[in-house]
Amino acid sequence: MSVDPRVERANLWVVCAAQFLTLAGMTAILPLIPLYLQHIGVTERDAVRYWTGILGSAPFVVAVFATPIWGSFADRVGHKPMVVRSVFGIAIATVGMGFSGSPVALLGWRALQGAVSGVFPAAVALLSSSTPPERAGRALAILQSARAAGSLCGPLIGGLLADLLGMRLLFFGVGALATVTALLCAVVLSEPRDHAVRSGKDTASVSQRDLLADRATLGMLALLVLFQVMIMSSWPSLALFVEKIGVPRESVATTTGMVIFVAGVPAMFISTAWARLGTRFGVEPMMLLSLVLSGASYAAVGWLVHRVETLFVLRLLSGVSLAGFVPLSFHWLGMRAPESARGRMAGLASTAMMVGNVIGPLLGGWLAVHLDLAATFYVPGAALAVIGLAFAAVSAVRNV
Repeated sequence: MSVDPRVERANLWVVCAAQFLTLAGMTAILPLIPLYLQHIGVTERDAVRYWTGILGSAPFVVAVFATPIWGSFADRVGHKPMVVRSVFGIAIATVGMGFSGSPVALLGWRALQGAVSGVFPAAVALLSSSTPPERAGRALAILQSARAAGSLCGPLIGGLLADLLGMRLLFFGVGALATVTALLCAVVLSEPRDHAVRSGKDTASVSQRDLLADRATLGMLALLVLFQVMIMSSWPSLALFVEKIGVPRESVATTTGMVIFVAGVPAMFISTAWARLGTRFGVEPMMLLSLVLSGASYAAVGWLVHRVETLFVLRLLSGVSLAGFVPLSFHWLGMRAPESARGRMAGLASTAMMVGNVIGPLLGGWLAVHLDLAATFYVPGAALAVIGLAFAAVSAVRNV
């Protein structure tokens, strides 16, 4: 692959900036959904919990069907237009949420957000087409670091602004930020012309059915689903969990943001370390190690946390393990796909994550109502750790 180094660097940093800004905006909102529901008049506790689960899942239900379509479309027309389209769509949907006066209206805008989603798979495919293979793993790890930085800064900033300025102004600010980000992508991003021509000619030669015919690929996609189920089970009700362990009501939003910030700090710096470990010891063993440690650390939060100080410590430890799995799994899947089908493979991987994002909040809402808020951590965490150990054992036997 012959790539202009200036194009490679510009694409990497602009895509990382886009991921940081969009993730910061979106994660500034998600943990505060229970508080926003109360702000617009939903006050009964179980109703807040159920609506939180539904609203947390809504964009991902739609995205499950939309993301593969966008991935296939990107392989035909290019990945840059998909990045710009998605970020502009996020801007429109977020402003609409700020105008919502009922849970139903909020649900509609959240569904639209899912319909226009697809920044991450398009970004992965764009970087793959403009980065030499020997540096692709590092580029994806840097991208994951940017995502992690956005995910951790967003809730902290969102919590502070919600407490200081109010919930509606938070939505409008996020929409404005996404608009600026989309303009930046439209002006700066560049896709190699030879890749676009080649993709247009070769895209019909490899279908999604061909990609899914590989059993190992199916297994990796299943692990991505389970990983996201674990993460998303606790996210929508995290503010309620923080309130339950004794944080004063007026400080819940800010503390929730700080809890997410603490977990994300390691991911900013450790994703590249996971990539180096994958290069040295193998991508698959490092993926499974990250998976098992992530499940165990999440389960520990549910079992051991009764004070906010303990929550901060365990979330910091879990951030170390969470940083590795997604970039390593996307790299692993990208290596198994032909170059002309990387957009579709990234779309399939992103769809798997969306499926987990659908199941996770619904499972979390059910666990919060029928067991307790701590169960949103220990049930999926323990299950993921066990499944990760089982996959590791199968992999070890296969390699003997």
